[in-house]
Amino acid sequence: MKRQPIRSTSLKAIGYDAATQALEIEYRNGRLVRYSGVSEAVYQGLLTVPGKALFVEQVLEKSGYGREQVR
Repeated sequence: MKRQPIRSTSLKAIGYDAATQALEIEYRNGRLVRYSGVSEAVYQGLLTVPGKALFVEQVLEKSGYGREQVR
């Protein structure tokens, strides 16, 4: 999945596959996490919100999305 760089102090890049509803988040420390069942609207919200790390913590981590630590 192709990821695009983003402006964030802790996140480095975000990728999304609409066909599988998979969202990948690459952290600046090298960690890569994949979430499943994420809608396009949530992905777009993450791209536009100023506090991306807070969005990940409050929306993705607490909403019951599937989560896989890739690296």
